Parts: sequence; structure tokens; C-alpha cells
Amino acid sequence: MKQKLLYSLLILFPFIGFAQDAKFKILPFINGITSIKEGQIEAGPELNWEKVEKGNTFIIRPSIRMPLTSKSDNILQIDRFSSTWRGILSVQYTKDNTEENGGISRHSVNGQFEYGSAVFKYYPTGIKSNEQKIGETSYAFELKYIGFFTKGKTEAKQFSPQFRLRYSYDWKAANEVGVVNPINSNGVITTSNFVVEAPSVKPTFSPAFSLQIYPGKGSFSYSPTIYYDFTGKKRTNNPFDNLNRLRLESWVFFYPLVKDNPNVKIGISPFLSVRTAGTDDFNKVEYGGMITVKFGTTFLQFF
Repeated sequence: MKQKLLYSLLILFPFIGFAQDAKFKILPFINGITSIKEGQIEAGPELNWEKVEKGNTFIIRPSIRMPLTSKSDNILQIDRFSSTWRGILSVQYTKDNTEENGGISRHSVNGQFEYGSAVFKYYPTGIKSNEQKIGETSYAFELKYIGFFTKGKTEAKQFSPQFRLRYSYDWKAANEVGVVNPINSNGVITTSNFVVEAPSVKPTFSPAFSLQIYPGKGSFSYSPTIYYDFTGKKRTNNPFDNLNRLRLESWVFFYPLVKDNPNVKIGISPFLSVRTAGTDDFNKVEYGGMITVKFGTTFLQFF
């Protein structure tokens, strides 16, 4: 009975406080997050309210992110033994000021809250039989603004300034180290990789700004970007009392025409990272380059 009542409220809620001509849609949201070492999947419903004549769009997206149980087979298993997960609640409001004639402008504000739990394994003595487990909870807050401006003309330049503020309190596993094994019967000495330290956490506050630029024709866009990261001391909540780093990037994106796979985005950028306060394990000035390949993305999607 309670489930039926909850379902009824969810169906009726979108129509409360909105005009009769407002559109409401529920869409599935699935986002695959992969890397060389691990794969994760994020899924949940997307609730979308639209008031087309006023250019208003309001989106709520609750989702859960979990690691793939079998990375080789891309299997996700959820049961009572699932110990690593992250719940995400994203709320977005978009105001489109575009008229029938004249320029095009759009403003979008997105707020996101994350909360999750993870179990970490480590071996303080470097022996597999001495396995230790510890469960910790992480959380994060994020606020983003995306603007879009262009003239209502063919081949007009397009600009998208984007701001992001993010605070995170994420537990991280320590790196693996090589541990020398006892000599075997053949007199051979081997090593095994173990995580010997417990997980740690440092609060981070990361403001960032990027300006997306499309010249109006061609298959390239450009995105100068700046980050300024504040990292606090271990197991504290204050991100401003330890380490500061400035990071500069200059992205060039290429959009190839790929048959049966639209919105492919290939990017390359040099980067420069400068430590402005505190100490860490890196040089004061670090530099290098990055390459990214994204599918199903758009010009506006950066942060």
C-alpha cells in the first residue's frame, strides 16, 4: 500500500505548481565511466520539466554509481554484499532567452550532491593472510554554470563560458608497493605488490573556468581552461590550510564525421601545473600533455 501511495505522489508531483502547458518527461539515464584499471556504471531516472514558450527547463537526476563486478565481462552485480557505491543527486535549471530573431543565448545552472561508501583492503605487514578491511564514507558538492552565446546567423562564432566550484571529501586507497617474499626452495627471491597503508582522505576545493570557442566553421573548437586547487591536511574538513596548485590547459577539440557514431570528440592539450603554496610529492612546476576521446558528447559538455 505504501509503495502505491509513493508511486501516486511521484506521478502527481510534477504537475503541482506548474502551468497546464508544462511538459513532463521521465527518461532513463545511463552513463558508463571506464578507465584502463577500472570500470564504473552510473544509472538512474531523469525527471524533466519543460515550459517551452518561456524557455525554462528543470531537470532532476538521481542516480547511483557502482564499479563493475567483472571488468573483463562488463558485469554489474548489486546485492547485499555490495560495499562500494555512490549516490548522486543532480539538479539543473536552464533558461533559454532565444527569440525568433536576433542572437541566441542560454544560461544553465547545475547543483550536485554525492554521497557514497567504499571498503578498502590493505596488508600492513605485507602478508596476504594479514588482510585488513576498513569502510569509509565520502561526499562532495558541486556547482556549475554553463552559458552559450552566438549570433543567429550561419557560420557565426559560438562562445560558452563555464564555471565550476567543487568541494570533495573522498577517501583514496594507498598505492601498491613491492614486498620481498621469503626465498623459495629453489633459492629464488620474488616480490609481490601489496597495499600496506590504510586509505587516506584530504579535503579539496577546486574552482575552475573554461571558455569554449567555436569559430563558426570547420571541425575544431578551442577551450583555454584554468583550475586552482586547494587541498587540506589529512582527515580534516578545511581545504585551505595546506596545498595550493594552479593548473593551465589549452584544449583543441576535433569533431570527426564518424558513420553510425555521431558526436565524437577528440581533444589534445598541453598543461602547466604550478605549486603556489604548501608542499607535495611533485615538483613546484610540472608540465606535460593530455589526450581525450569522448563519444555521444557535445560542444557544451566540458566539466
